[in-house]
Amino acid sequence: MKSSSHDPSQMGFTLVELMIVVALIGVLASLAVPSFRKYQMTAKRAEAFGNLTTLAQTQKTYFAEFGTFIGSAPEPSSTTSQNPTSAKRSVAPVSAAFATLGWTPEGDVFFDYDSRVPGFGNCSCSACFTATAYGDLDASGSLSEITYFHPGSDGGFCTVGVSDNSPPRNADDDDIWDSPVHHPLSDSF
Repeated sequence: MKSSSHDPSQMGFTLVELMIVVALIGVLASLAVPSFRKYQMTAKRAEAFGNLTTLAQTQKTYFAEFGTFIGSAPEPSSTTSQNPTSAKRSVAPVSAAFATLGWTPEGDVFFDYDSRVPGFGNCSCSACFTATAYGDLDASGSLSEITYFHPGSDGGFCTVGVSDNSPPRNADDDDIWDSPVHHPLSDSF
């Protein structure tokens, strides 16, 4: 009967095998990390879409009751003198700016929020508003704008507060109204 001894050269992994595994893990990580980072920023940008939808509904409700829209400078940066970054900031300045309207985001924010209305910004209408969220989730120094344009019955509109942009257009070259949308003339994140 043979004894059950093992040949030492058959045990474990060679250095070459370990280096191949490490190289494969490195390649997979280099592919996965940028995708994961983009996914994180897209998830954070959802804050702006949700908040602008709620802000617009609140503006329309307020207008139905009082016959006017409420304007606001970009907050919190107008109060704190700090532009948006990839870190959350206190919601308190946003809540204070929109107190008359009765709108406040849930929790701290990545974005600045403003609202342009006739008499408060560049508007070509008698009753319209534009709400905008400004963010810099990738900390590139360039602002990304998520916009919500609500036109007046006369077809006029208010431009975006920081960049003074007009409404973005869809594939048919029509202005996009009453829907939050990433403004194509701004940074991706």
